[in-house]
Amino acid sequence: MLPLSRTYLPSFSRLVRASVCSALFVLLSLGIGPLVTRSEAASPVLETDLCVVGGGSGGFATALSAARAGANVIVVEREPVLGGTSTQALVSNWEPGPGCEFARELFDRLQKIPGAIGVTRDQNPGHKKGPFGLFLSDANLTYDQSLRRSGVPHARFHSVAFNPQAMARTMQAMLEETGRVTLLLNTSFVEADAVDAQDADGQPKRKVDTIEVEDRQGKRQTIRAKIFVDATGCVALCRKLGCETMLGAEARSRFDEPSAPEKPQKVLNAISLCYTIRPSKNPVRQPKPEPTPRFVRTAHVTGGPDGKLVVNPLPLLPGIALIEQGYDACLETGHKTITAHWNWLQTFEPFSGYEFDSAAEMLGIRESYRVVTEYVLTQHDLLDGIERQTHPDLIAVADHPCDVHGRGGHLAGVKGPYGVPYRCLIPRGGWTNLLVACRGAGFSKIAASSCRLSRTMIQLGHAAGEAAAMAIEDDVPVDRINMDRLTEKLKVKERYPQEK
Repeated sequence: MLPLSRTYLPSFSRLVRASVCSALFVLLSLGIGPLVTRSEAASPVLETDLCVVGGGSGGFATALSAARAGANVIVVEREPVLGGTSTQALVSNWEPGPGCEFARELFDRLQKIPGAIGVTRDQNPGHKKGPFGLFLSDANLTYDQSLRRSGVPHARFHSVAFNPQAMARTMQAMLEETGRVTLLLNTSFVEADAVDAQDADGQPKRKVDTIEVEDRQGKRQTIRAKIFVDATGCVALCRKLGCETMLGAEARSRFDEPSAPEKPQKVLNAISLCYTIRPSKNPVRQPKPEPTPRFVRTAHVTGGPDGKLVVNPLPLLPGIALIEQGYDACLETGHKTITAHWNWLQTFEPFSGYEFDSAAEMLGIRESYRVVTEYVLTQHDLLDGIERQTHPDLIAVADHPCDVHGRGGHLAGVKGPYGVPYRCLIPRGGWTNLLVACRGAGFSKIAASSCRLSRTMIQLGHAAGEAAAMAIEDDVPVDRINMDRLTEKLKVKERYPQEK
């Protein structure tokens, strides 16, 4: 039987963190700042070249690329470790698809740690053993075999499973090795100030001046930076600054996407709460909770070389519940539901020798607010593919299907790789020193359902960090950097492997 604290209620520390997160989420949604006066922040202002808000996949890569390019960086992360969804939410699995050299470097480093990472193959093709995917590490597979999804038969789908704690430690080590990154962990973004500015032609612009952050002890700190990057999952910085955002499905008339609904819909990709299971000689049978929460009978199970398995229950909660009910309510419901989910999954033979280990510290959130940027990636880009796209500023490449969980769920493949332009990182509104590098960047809902994966977010961060360092070095706004120099440095098309 699961301990009560893990089955029906989050731990006290998790509840506190979730409640704070929920409160901030609601306040930010309403455009209301915390009820604390600026005079309460007694610490001196921290000055830096670049401030990255959010230390997930995009934020990590932003900080790493900027620091390696010579910029001094401050990273603000509300969790105790880096990695965001891929570590704290236990989405510790890179789906098949391309990445940049940062992802490969992470893989190479983790491969030197016993049991930390592996390339997987599906051990349940055709769902013959039950309605779940079972991707287990295979020592005969290589990282290069995980870099394509489009046009690859299911038997050759190879993802990368990793130990989340080892990933978080490796990310932190890579940043610390630069000697230019200050990590503010257990620290939340709470406020932002902007000032009027002008571009070189005298046109009115806006500039982020400072942000305020707060640690778990309630200590406030003001940060001033030349460039700011929003790498939070819900684009909290951009929303606080008043940037235009999108939420839910856009009407077909907005981007003329053939698969978009006629009218806008307030529906979001579903939320998961992942959990781990461990091998046991005498596994404890999970009792069925009463009343039994409803859930979809499916799962995506992955396992690296360490023997533990991570269970992603996929569409556990409707995505819109995050907005309507708040984070802490969703987390509590998630804990109740994974008890019922494990009770069901444990009846299948591959898992009869396992018992519950632990629940993720965070919800697995696939979709939230997205920023309206100088260019919004749409279904047209996915249909055109990288060879037909005419954008001169491609900074990332992806090939994952449009993958929607929950209401309206579907998996619609793309014909081949497509590129993401740099303009998808520049919020519309004339911002001179603001970029966004996370799942909330400039994507339509349809496009976001394809390119929201971790290795794509690492690519976005890689580009944002390089661009920020260039803007600092050349003393120009983020939309005036030398684009030829940036695209030449990133070499996006070379990231996609040729089909063999």
